[in-house]
Amino acid sequence: MAQAVVVRDRAAAAFPLGPIIGLVGVAVLATLADLAIGAGAWFFMVAALLVLALVMARPEVGIAVFLSTFLVTYPSVLAGAGYLTINNVLGLVFLVLLAHRVYSTGDWWFARNPEMLLFGLIVLSYLASGYFNGPDPRLLQLIGPSERNEAMRLFVNRVAFVLFVINFIRTPAHIRLIYMLAISLMVASGLVGLYGALSGGGLYGYRASTFIWIIAASGNPNRLAMFSIISMGALWYLSQQVYSRVGRALLIATIVALVLAVFMAASRSGLLALSACVLFILADEGASPRRVLGLVAAGVLAVVLVLQFVPEKSLERATTLPGTERAETGVGSGSLERRRYTLSVGYEIVSENVLLGVGVGNWEITRFLRDPGRYTAPPHNSYLLAMAEGGLFCLLGFVGLFWRTWGNLSTARRLLPPPRQLRDINWMVSGARVGLIAVVVFSMFADLWQAIPLFWLVGLGVTMRRYAEARSYATA
Repeated sequence: MAQAVVVRDRAAAAFPLGPIIGLVGVAVLATLADLAIGAGAWFFMVAALLVLALVMARPEVGIAVFLSTFLVTYPSVLAGAGYLTINNVLGLVFLVLLAHRVYSTGDWWFARNPEMLLFGLIVLSYLASGYFNGPDPRLLQLIGPSERNEAMRLFVNRVAFVLFVINFIRTPAHIRLIYMLAISLMVASGLVGLYGALSGGGLYGYRASTFIWIIAASGNPNRLAMFSIISMGALWYLSQQVYSRVGRALLIATIVALVLAVFMAASRSGLLALSACVLFILADEGASPRRVLGLVAAGVLAVVLVLQFVPEKSLERATTLPGTERAETGVGSGSLERRRYTLSVGYEIVSENVLLGVGVGNWEITRFLRDPGRYTAPPHNSYLLAMAEGGLFCLLGFVGLFWRTWGNLSTARRLLPPPRQLRDINWMVSGARVGLIAVVVFSMFADLWQAIPLFWLVGLGVTMRRYAEARSYATA
């Protein structure tokens, strides 16, 4: 009798029912998709199921896809439409995974996380501002759905992204994946923008920008300059871990090309942020002869290339700074004048109610109603926009996020041992600190606090610190 049982067990092992039932289920779903949607739908159904299985088995891969959806311009077929988008589907999957983890462990640590609490403060500030101090609801009903709805949805999506990052990105391999994916896309955007400007393309025929299938936001020259500076900092610290002369030379050449892209973007904020980040790297790295020599060599090469390739018009615009003689008559003086006027309008909006703003996404309609010229242009200042739309506590929430992220990265840098090989993440921590400085500087000249770099850095800061502290406790 026992032998019969063994025989049946062997037969079951030889013909496992689980995979067979799974394959039959996939075939049935594919057939139903073909019948309901149309021929060829089976392919997308099977692909979606495979991606779903991969995300559930390897959540870090799903986070990488999530990050890419915020950065990369996907074809409409892949991006989806309405509520059926890659972001929404992935978000639903991660919510299920997170709920299962909380149910299994009973650990709600992220609900006490300072960064998530600050995000909660910002959301509450936006909601309270819109409810108590927003434009007349009857007017909003006449206008219909507007940017205000989209702005809140985007912000909540990005907060959800941070929530998933801090819960599912835990190991050095995960951190490397999320960090290097974003840096690679930023480098590609910078180089493509540089090529476009050198070949006579770009915005207005001379400003570096890119509209091809990489980072959508880099179609704006100032955003492209920011991406170039963030990736430049990462590549500099990476070059310190590469001992191959060829590899280091390639990295330095890429850094120089990214510096050239900043100048080709003719971005005033890019020039200021580049200066701030270079000064920080010099102070952070110390006076090591090897490092100083590398920076000097890269700087000399960059200056030569800038003088050789950057059009005079781009240089003039990039160096037309407020308070200088060029600010009155030079290239870009009109842009400065419009910014000054917009700042004055923003100051009037803020001064009427310091505690409450007009609600997220309501800047355009509020300015339109107040501005005699009926303009709707944004203030090009993230700090002012946060005050205008969310009030004082909203601004304090964002400042708190910057402060916490800097503290997280600095703590991780202190606890982790000096990097000795590429697999170590300490050089990534240093690169992320440069990226944070770039975002802080650019925020004074652009509306960036809905853009993904801030949320990417906040999530990385939390994850890097948690890993560094766990490693420190384990080796103590």
